[in-house]
Amino acid sequence: MRPRTALLDSVLYLGRRRVPCTLRSNGGSIHTHTRTLATQAEHSTALPDSETGKERVVILGSGWGGYTLSRRLSSSKFSPLIISPRSYFVFTPLLTDAAGGSLDFSNIVEPVRDPRAHVDFIQAAARAVDLVNKRILCEATVVKSGVTESPRTEEAAAESSSTNQSEGQSQKMTRYQPESAARRWEEGEMFEIPYDKLVVAVGAVSRTFGTPGVRENAMFFKDIGDARRVKRRVRECFELAVLPTTTREMRDQLLHFAIVGAGPTGTELAASLRDFIYRDMITLYPQLHGVPRITLYDVAPTVLSMFDETLSQYAMETMQKEGIAIKTSHHVESLRWGPPGAQPPYEMDPKRCLTLKTKEEGEVGVGMCVWVTGNAMNKFVRNALQDVKALPASAVVKDADTNTNPSNSDSSNAWHVKKAKNGALLVDGQLRVQLQSDDGRTAVLQDVFALGDNSMPETGAPPATAQATFQEAKWLAMHLNQGDLQQSGPFSFRNLGTLAYLGNARALMQLPHENGKQSKYLPTGLTGRMAWIVWNSAYLTMSISWRNRLRVAFRWLLNNVFGRDVSRY
Repeated sequence: MRPRTALLDSVLYLGRRRVPCTLRSNGGSIHTHTRTLATQAEHSTALPDSETGKERVVILGSGWGGYTLSRRLSSSKFSPLIISPRSYFVFTPLLTDAAGGSLDFSNIVEPVRDPRAHVDFIQAAARAVDLVNKRILCEATVVKSGVTESPRTEEAAAESSSTNQSEGQSQKMTRYQPESAARRWEEGEMFEIPYDKLVVAVGAVSRTFGTPGVRENAMFFKDIGDARRVKRRVRECFELAVLPTTTREMRDQLLHFAIVGAGPTGTELAASLRDFIYRDMITLYPQLHGVPRITLYDVAPTVLSMFDETLSQYAMETMQKEGIAIKTSHHVESLRWGPPGAQPPYEMDPKRCLTLKTKEEGEVGVGMCVWVTGNAMNKFVRNALQDVKALPASAVVKDADTNTNPSNSDSSNAWHVKKAKNGALLVDGQLRVQLQSDDGRTAVLQDVFALGDNSMPETGAPPATAQATFQEAKWLAMHLNQGDLQQSGPFSFRNLGTLAYLGNARALMQLPHENGKQSKYLPTGLTGRMAWIVWNSAYLTMSISWRNRLRVAFRWLLNNVFGRDVSRY
């Protein structure tokens, strides 16, 4: 065990006294303002000193990128520290199984704190990064609601609140104060963490395309709390449907479950809910036989568009035979509470249905709408990683002919974090974050990296899947351990195949083909029960710990004997 005593400079805790405070911005300039602070702490028993010869690697996020990297870094060379709002890792490929009652939620999570892992952890959210002084400003999230769920209206309210203020005050709200202002007890302590190397793996949030009512009223599906809400709402709708006061029309609307987004997640969620409802729930509510409906919406002309056309067509035909309605080429225009045709105001009322409006068929009543249409960058990537007024010492400016030290470059131009069109951090082939000046020059940060959905390699963007993020984390850990990152070639994604569950023990698997061309000796993919066996075997062996592998296998066995878990909690 490593020593637990440490010196932590400039750790700030919220309190009742107002005292002057000096903080450094990303550009290294000093800003002095008054804020609510207690006395400044000089020690922390939670954060050990970096041991002699070890670099502190601070990892933001406990998802596929952060969790995998932390477990693969050499304990003799590095002292990894994970900073994340959640204290666990979610095995996302089986999140749909948990929502459909096939698995317990505890079966698909791994704790970040593990006595067998040489990894430290602080439950907090990063709010700002000082690239010059290599420090991260964080807000504790140990006592905070909604940590296990996708960001919803609170984040939107915080953004609009800061936008209405002056530019200087807005920067302070974004970088140096807790985001939650509605309830005082949710304001976390603010503190700074130094780093030697920084890895940004905070992931992404659900993309709503600005569709009215979606951020407030839809359910998202990225975390364990989201899956729990989906399962609870399904049970809730069934109980509401059998109340003596529920009309036949409202019953039909409550038992209409809509999923927007026909990618792998949306397709598998529709299939899992189909099994859960048609096999298990109907046995509890025989009077509702034939009433529940599941509809899968997408703006694309087909489902699973990343699969070959023949496999995608097979998926559509199979799911329609299993009772799932497929509404492709549909454009969602709004989502609100209340039945179709109701007059405003539209107040939230979970005892009734919602109305989903599409351009093609107008208003439709639904009991639940799950939104799984794509990724957008979260507030930290959008705002905290934006402007850099001074070039960090660790940056190497890339000129047309050679690399030059930043001290020799012109500092009159402003620098910004280089981003792709979708807002993701644009990294080089070694997954290093880059800066870009007003005159078009690029600087590479030698000690700041980005993985997963919040980044995009310039050498070729891999798909936004757990498989790609896992490979990035594994590749980065290997080269950091070997110390040959500067000499290594760029990261290259290796496609190991794509899987999707279609319901009723049927699945789909697209086999990888060399250089994107189909081999004449291999089929395009596997379908039906054979693909379902591969789907089960792959996800069972990919589970992180042996404990959860055994629990998942045993639970699947119990489901065949006793049925799925239909409890509501």
